[in-house]
Amino acid sequence: MAHQAEPGDLVGGRYRLVLGSGHRWRARAEDSGAEVSLEWARLSSADEAAEHAARFERERTEREQLQAAALRACPDLVFVDDVIADADVLWSVTRLVEGRTLTEDVSAYGPMETETARTIARDLLKALAAAHEAGIVHGALSPATVRLTGDGKALLTGFGTSDDEQAYRAPERDHERHGDLFALGATLHFALTGAPPVLPGSAAGDIGELRSLISRLLAEDPRQRPTAVEALALLEPPPAPAQHIAPPAPSPAPPKPYSVAPVVGLVLVVGVLIAVIIGLGQSESSSDADSDSSAESTYSEEETTSYDETSEYETSEEETSEAEETTPEYDPTEEAFDEVEAGQCLPIYRDTDGEWSASMPPGPVACNDRRAGVFLVVSTTMSADDCQSTSDDYTSWSYTGSSGTTTLCLDRVWVPRYCIPVTFNSDDTFYYGKDYAVECDGSDLPEGYDSTLLVVSVRDASESCPYSPGWSFIADEGSSRVCLARPA
Repeated sequence: MAHQAEPGDLVGGRYRLVLGSGHRWRARAEDSGAEVSLEWARLSSADEAAEHAARFERERTEREQLQAAALRACPDLVFVDDVIADADVLWSVTRLVEGRTLTEDVSAYGPMETETARTIARDLLKALAAAHEAGIVHGALSPATVRLTGDGKALLTGFGTSDDEQAYRAPERDHERHGDLFALGATLHFALTGAPPVLPGSAAGDIGELRSLISRLLAEDPRQRPTAVEALALLEPPPAPAQHIAPPAPSPAPPKPYSVAPVVGLVLVVGVLIAVIIGLGQSESSSDADSDSSAESTYSEEETTSYDETSEYETSEEETSEAEETTPEYDPTEEAFDEVEAGQCLPIYRDTDGEWSASMPPGPVACNDRRAGVFLVVSTTMSADDCQSTSDDYTSWSYTGSSGTTTLCLDRVWVPRYCIPVTFNSDDTFYYGKDYAVECDGSDLPEGYDSTLLVVSVRDASESCPYSPGWSFIADEGSSRVCLARPA
C-alpha cells in the first residue's frame, strides 16, 4: 500500500511537507525554516524502521565527522542528515536537492549520448573518491541515487539507504569500496543503454568510447577493478606531452658607454691646466672691480638654484600624490569581464531571483557542453544597446567598473533534456525565460512564470517539430528551431 503524504503534513514533528508527490518531497524545517529534501521508504516492519532510526542516532557523531571530511573534498555528495521512523516507513532528510534521478531521465528521454554520460561519470567518480578517502562506502549506488541538477551536475545521494537494486550489486555482495565501483559501472551501462548489464564483466549494447572503462568497473574479480581515482584517470584524456623548449640564446652584451681614448684624454687634461693658469692671471687684474658684481651674482645663482631645487621637489611630491590618488583599486570582476572574448561559451544562467548564477564571468567551456546554462559570447561592447540579433534568445550582461562599462552580448546554446519557465497566453502562445534553467516540476519558477516546458530537440529552422502538442521558437540568429514539449 502506498504511503499517504500530503502538503502540510508534519513529519516527526520537525518537517512540514511543502511540495512533492510519491516518495520525494520538499519540506521546511520547523525550527530553522530551512528548506530540505525528504524521501521515504517502506521497511518490512515498524521495529525495523525504529531500529534503523536508533542506530542512526547512535552513530551520528562519528558519521558526521567522516562526512564533513568528504564534503570538503567534493561538494557533490548528498548525505542523510536526519531519519524519522513512522510506523514501517522510514523518512530520510537531506539538504535540498532538486532535479531528476538518472532512472527518471533515461526512462523519460531514452539512453544518453556518450559525452553526457562521460560528464556524469566524472562527477560520480570524484564524489566516490572523496567518500572512499574519508572512509565512507556507499553500498547502494544505482541510477536511483544519482540526481541530475539543472546546471548539469550529477549528485550522489542515497548513502546509508537500503539496497533494493539487486541488478547493480557486485557479485561478492560485501559492503566494500570495490562494490561501489561495480555499481557505478552498472549505472553508467544503464545511462548509455537503458538497462543494467546482464552478467558481471559484460558490457553489452552501444556504450561507445566508455566501453573499456565500464568493462573494467564490471570485472567479476574485485581485485581487477580500478579504484575511483584510477578510474577517473582512465576517464580523462591523457595530458599533452611536455614540450622541451630550449632556453633562449644569451643576448650580446650591450655596448659600453662612449669613452675617450687614454691619449686623447691626456691631451685634454694638459689643455685644461693651461686654460686655468691663463684665467687666473686675468682674474687678478679685474678682481677688485668685479668683487661686488661677483658677490651679487653668486647670491643670485645660489638663490635661483635653491628655488629650482625646492620647486622640483614640490612638483615631484604633487605628481606622486596625484598618481597615488588616481591609481584604481584592483577589481577582479572588471578584470573577468575584460578577459572574455567573442566566440567563447560561458556556463551561466539566471536563477529563480533573476540573478546570474555567477557573480562574474566564469572560465569558458566547450560550446557543446551538456548543461542547461551555456551562452555564446557573440561580441563585447560598452552598451547593451549595441547588442543586436534576429534571435529571440539574445541577451546581455553588463558590469561597470572604474574603467567604464563592459557588456557581453550573449546568445544561448540550447541543450535538450532541461526545462525553461514559460507563461501561456489564452491563445496557447507563450513567452519564455530565455536566460533561465529551472526544475521541470515547476518547484522553483521565477516570478512572472506559471509553467515549464522541456527542451526536447534543436533542429534546423526549416524543419518542423514532430511533437504534439508541442511548441517551438527560432534561435541561433535564425538558423535553429528549438522544439519544446510538456515535461513527462
